[in-house]
Amino acid sequence: MVQAAIAAGLDAMVFTDHFSLADQARLRVLNERYAPFRIYGGIEITADGEDWLVLGLQNPELEREDWRYPALHRYVRSHGGYIILAHPFRYSPRINADIQKFKPDGIEVRSRNTPANREKEITTLAGTLGLRLFVNSDAHSVRAIGAYYNEIAVNLDGDRGLIDTLRLPVQPSQKD
Repeated sequence: MVQAAIAAGLDAMVFTDHFSLADQARLRVLNERYAPFRIYGGIEITADGEDWLVLGLQNPELEREDWRYPALHRYVRSHGGYIILAHPFRYSPRINADIQKFKPDGIEVRSRNTPANREKEITTLAGTLGLRLFVNSDAHSVRAIGAYYNEIAVNLDGDRGLIDTLRLPVQPSQKD
């Protein structure tokens, strides 16, 4: 996966397996081996019928499969992590979690698993709630790596650097 990301011209990637954190020792080895390419670890958690990407936290407590979204949101907030609603409307015509009351940090507007016909609705929702938009490959194979990606104009070092950068205000794109 790392070699495919480098071949696709990416500078970094985040592993977010379902209910499983990437091994930190393995990530250190990969980061040393493929430097300056950066590899981060996160986790994808299903809660209240939605999938959530959690970044910046490496606590094994996250690997539970019985999360409810309000509890997951409180946990991520209290530990300084970052949470993104992944592929909204993939499984349902509506978002099943209360993101008005428990606002995530971001929402995926485009991916291999985000319905393209809902993009305008997702963009409007993000604007209303003040959420950062993400375009993620959601790659489960090397062929999908780099299909979608986020551009971040800062050199990121470690999970904290990634989270700090994601928390910066979004600058309007100069590309149309």
